[in-house]
Amino acid sequence: MAMTSNAGRGMTDAERDDFLTSGAIFAKIATTMADGWPVVSPVWFDWLAQDRAFLVISKTRTSMVQNLHRDPRCGVLVDNPSLLYMRVSVLGEAEFLPEDFDWITPARKMTERYLGPPGLAYAESTFGFPREPFLVHARKMTTWNGGGFDRTFSRPTTWHDVSAP
Repeated sequence: MAMTSNAGRGMTDAERDDFLTSGAIFAKIATTMADGWPVVSPVWFDWLAQDRAFLVISKTRTSMVQNLHRDPRCGVLVDNPSLLYMRVSVLGEAEFLPEDFDWITPARKMTERYLGPPGLAYAESTFGFPREPFLVHARKMTTWNGGGFDRTFSRPTTWHDVSAP
């Protein structure tokens, strides 16, 4: 698809869900430090389409986790690093999952997605370290299918309310 075409548009829900569940693309989660500085953290994720939420399993001591405990609001960007330059941008809120949540099963699934079966030995060697599983519930979202001119050349970003599944 030519980058100068008029084929660019937001994704359908099905296109968005397919994009967010295929390949080993990272989500980047933006949070704010206590002193007001923004910080962006790349993470593995599992998109739970029915809940409109990202499942993330992070290390307890990261600044991202500490920031989200203080202020659960965050930005999330998932983008394709090569053509077509598709993206999903989210304004969301983190919800930390209970201590008895089985995070190991989805962590294994994520490891296979990002590293393939050979990565399981590495992942399992880290399972003894503290983790904090959480969901980022999408509240507002904007998407781009990567086709043609980006619409923000000619009009402002449109954020769609997606709070209620």
